[in-house]
This record gives sequence, C-alpha cells and structure tokens, in this order.
Amino acid sequence: MEGSNITIAIAFAAGLLSFLTPCVLPLVPGYISLISGVSVEHLKGEGGGSRASARRAVIVNSLAFNAGVSLIFVLLGATAGWVGNVLFSTPWVRIVGGLVIVGFGLQMMGVLKIGALYRDTRKFSEDKPAGPLGAALLGVAFAAGWTPCIGPILGGIIGLAATSGGWKSGLILSAFYAAGLAIPFLVVGLLMNAFLGFYAKFRRHLHKVEIASGLLLIVIGLMVASNSLTWVASVASRYLPNAEGWVKQDAPPAPVPKPTVQSATGAQAEAEPAPDVELKTLDGKPVKVSDLRGQVVLLNFWATWCVPCRSEIPSLSAMQRDLGGRGFKVLGVTTYDSADLVRDYQKDVKQDYTVALGDDSVANRYAVGTLPTTFIIDRQGRIRQKIIGERSRAQFEALINPLLDEPPTTAALKSE
Repeated sequence: MEGSNITIAIAFAAGLLSFLTPCVLPLVPGYISLISGVSVEHLKGEGGGSRASARRAVIVNSLAFNAGVSLIFVLLGATAGWVGNVLFSTPWVRIVGGLVIVGFGLQMMGVLKIGALYRDTRKFSEDKPAGPLGAALLGVAFAAGWTPCIGPILGGIIGLAATSGGWKSGLILSAFYAAGLAIPFLVVGLLMNAFLGFYAKFRRHLHKVEIASGLLLIVIGLMVASNSLTWVASVASRYLPNAEGWVKQDAPPAPVPKPTVQSATGAQAEAEPAPDVELKTLDGKPVKVSDLRGQVVLLNFWATWCVPCRSEIPSLSAMQRDLGGRGFKVLGVTTYDSADLVRDYQKDVKQDYTVALGDDSVANRYAVGTLPTTFIIDRQGRIRQKIIGERSRAQFEALINPLLDEPPTTAALKSE
C-alpha cells in the first residue's frame, strides 16, 4: 500500500487479537456450526454422515460469512480513510482522535468502564442461514453489531485508517484487519478438535489478550496523536525488501560524490540517467524529465490522499521559491489523480511548483511503491538519490545544495 508495511502488520495483528478476545473465541465453534448447518460433534468427527460434505459446507459458508464481515469492515475503513484525509490534516482533530483511541485501549485493559461500549446490538436467531447467501448476511449483521471486545480494537483500526492517507489506504488496512479475524475462523472450522484442545489451555490467558490489545491501541493512539505514523513509515521503509533481499536502508541519506548514486537501499552504484517519461501539466501541456536538463530536479511522486505527501508540500514550495534562482526545480508527479482533483486540492494546499500527471507506466519506470517517493536528479539528468517516505526541508537541502554547487558540464550548459 501507499502507506507502510508496519501499519498493515498492526492491522493484521489487531484482527488476530480480535479473534482471541473473550467474546469471540469461545463463540467460534457455535458460529461455525450455525452458519454451516453442521453440529459441533460432527465437526469434531464424532457424528455420522459424510465428513467431506460437512467440510465443504464449513469452507463455503465460512468464506461467505467472513465475506459479509469483511464487507462492513472494509467499507468502514475506506470511509474513515477518505474522511480522515481532510480532517486529520488539522492537528487538533488528529490529537483528539488519537486520544479517543487511547481511551479504547484503556477500556480494553479494564482501566475505564464506559457503559456504551458494553452494549451488544447483535441480533441472534436460532434459524440456520440458508446457504452461502444467508451466511454472508449473517456476517454483515455480526459486523454491524457493536461488541464489547471487537468494538474498541476495530475503533483503533478505523482511527489508524483515518490517518493512513486516503480511502485506498484505509480500505487496505481494514482488509488486513478483516483477514486477521477471518483466517483463524476458517482454520477452526477445519481443525475443530485441535481448536478445542487449544482453547482448553488458552482460555486462562484471555485477560492477557485484552491487556495486549489495550496496549496495542494505546500505542496506535499515541502514534496518531503525535503524528508519528509518518516517522514509523519512514523507518519501516528502510527495511523493505528489494531484489537482493531484506536490506537495511540509511536515513537521512547523505550526498554522494559523482558519478555514484546512493539509493534508498544504501547501496552505491554508478549514477544512471533518470527515465525520460512523458508527463502532462494540469493544463494538458506535455513535459519531459529531459526538458529540465541543466537544473537540479527534485522529482516528487505524491497523491492528494497521501497525508505524508501533504506534510511535505510547504517545504517543497519554499525550496522552489528560495532555490529556484540557483537552477533548482521541483516537479510533483501524481499517477492517481485527475487534473480537476489536483486543482481542487490546491485550493486548500498551495503548491508553488509544477505538478504533472502520469500513469502507472511512469510509476513502474521509477519503481515507485510507497508514497511519497522522491528522486534527486543532478544537472546531467542522473538520479543521485532515491528517498522513500517524508523528509524535512533540512534533509532535502543537505542533498540538494552540494549538487547546486557542482559546476555544470558542457552538455548541461548546452541544454540550458
């Protein structure tokens, strides 16, 4: 996602913790029996009838049930991401949201006793659902009901989605949360005897799960309130896998001498020309990276829904104004947004530099995965630095000023 692997891992872990909470784990066998129409005894292998047909019913109806549950969670996450893209850019709203998540964590740990969070609005029926469709509808009803255990954890993930950088990131986070809840649910249906043996030993630790869940929510809330998600994303991005495996990346990146380049992986190699992709300005005019030869270029891949990108924009605008006279150029590139969407965005967030539109092929040529991703290109059109994640103005200028001080080559002078 255009966020960080660390937030995806948090969402998935929260789903697993939701599954292990006291008001979910003990009910799982009953739910599986209800949605599949197969008795618990049969699931344990003690009843008569075909085990193959029972297994098939468990798999099909469990998948349908979890699809219904996931639908609600994903819609909540996507909506939260969309709303949060606007609201959480305001510091006080972000702080209040983070404190609410901390409150959810204290609720999970039993420190707070908020009565509203102990109301269960799920409606149960003794009637078995009619096939996969009925199981899916039951999943929707289950997810829509407020439960005292899942509610605070889900609320924390919704808060995390709201600060993730848009509806797409919110959708992905909530999808991984739903997966963390759904995968063990399906496994239990296939391995009922093993689950019952596990539960007999694990149930004495259920309160510890609540404590762990509460601590996770408190950490999420503090990260949201302090706006440290961006910092965590930047740290995590330094450990992302590349073609050579898991490689530690150095940050902040340091300027490197010609003619080498230090990538975000920390490995040095001969500086290569920046891919000369074709872009279009908001007015529809063509622009190519090669058109900027002779200038030091900061090529910034961003999107309107990306919160860390939004945080960088004032610094990029200020650098364009202050360093433009020395042959410096900021070029923002979005491969997600339309010209009209960017114009509307600029009514609230001023961008005093050129913004261009590209497509997926542009992002692929530059191997852009996480946003923001920034490339520092020297006057000869060579990539001297690839930066994944948000950086401050001081960090950018530590890379840019040495390149501005480099004497231009004959080729660069001709291009000017």
